Amino acid sequence: MKKYPYTETTDLIVYEAKKKKHRKKRTWVPCLCSALAASVLTVGACGIGFKAYIEPIAENNKYYAGYTAAPGYNVSTLANETDANGKHALSVPEIAKKVGPSCVGIINKAKVQAQRFYDPFSGRYYYTSDPNSDELVEQGSGSGIILSTDGYIVTNQHVIAGATEITVVLNTGDEHTATLIGEDEKSDLAVLKINAPNLIAAELGDSEQLQVGELAVAIGNPLGQEFAGTVTVGVISAVNRTMTVDNKRYNLIQTDAAINPGNSGGALVNQYGEVIGINSVKISTTGVEGIGFAISSNEAKPIIDDLKNNGYVSGRPLVGITASETRYGLSVQSVNEGSGAAQAGIQVGDLIVKAEGKVVKTVDALNEIRDTKKAGENLQLTVIRDGDVMTVNVILGEDLPQKSN
Repeated sequence: MKKYPYTETTDLIVYEAKKKKHRKKRTWVPCLCSALAASVLTVGACGIGFKAYIEPIAENNKYYAGYTAAPGYNVSTLANETDANGKHALSVPEIAKKVGPSCVGIINKAKVQAQRFYDPFSGRYYYTSDPNSDELVEQGSGSGIILSTDGYIVTNQHVIAGATEITVVLNTGDEHTATLIGEDEKSDLAVLKINAPNLIAAELGDSEQLQVGELAVAIGNPLGQEFAGTVTVGVISAVNRTMTVDNKRYNLIQTDAAINPGNSGGALVNQYGEVIGINSVKISTTGVEGIGFAISSNEAKPIIDDLKNNGYVSGRPLVGITASETRYGLSVQSVNEGSGAAQAGIQVGDLIVKAEGKVVKTVDALNEIRDTKKAGENLQLTVIRDGDVMTVNVILGEDLPQKSN
């Protein structure tokens, strides 16, 4: 390791095409046979695989390289069709042209963290970088969606987590420093604000109207700005998928449109060019392909509004305890001072066995019942203390964000 009290560090990702191997000259007969064989293989591959080609989306948009059509899908099939609601279905190029300008890149920058280490040969301590430096480096990136012409943008909370500075890159390549309006770790959503002219806002659709099998188009920046504005095509594979990610439960839309790291916070779009999901999660493991997930627009809308208006999600209910799971119920480990639980007389060591008359043995089960209510409402708990069974009525408090020092 290089030793220095200060340093210049640069993280680069370089994509380099493999050089073609030199081939020996062949006589015309073997060459002809090889060409014919190659032609047969190429036609066969196109017949059973997928069609991929490059199509410019806009003359002034250098980022849109093209799109990939799903197997057997005709990109012009939906064009010029009108459904019972009078909506006009768009082709994939039309969708990309409409929604593309509303999709942005998000770059998470943070201060360089100097690491101190001891060199036994010199008997001195060194730093991997200058500990007094205010240099900001990119620690991650993702995608975002312009919500309004005055600069509000939605993305995933995990995309901007821990950022000292957030940069938004428009599809024109212009960069703007963003203000964090509000973030919500529970829903994995965050709202940013930039000051920029001529912004084009995306249109949010009604995710409740989604049907399994209908067209789904994902737009975002997989692997960062190198592939900004990538458009991939698939279908809605399932709706209302309940998943637990990092101990948080989500109700998600499933799609087989290709989603990769960097797509987080980007748009999942329906056949009308409406954003019906915010791409967030994918299953990535050996033998698994085409299983990505998006937060539905209908679930995101009220959270986005709260983040814009309050900086946090208001009205979330809070019991005010921590508990561990046992085979008999939930054992109370701590009670927050001044909380509804404290005011109701709940004590450390109490065993919660029911909530609203339903047996609860896991924290998720209790939270699921709690979340059917709002702050200020009553939650009935059945508690065992020293062998006695009692009913406790907890007035739920509001779950407010923790203030940073």
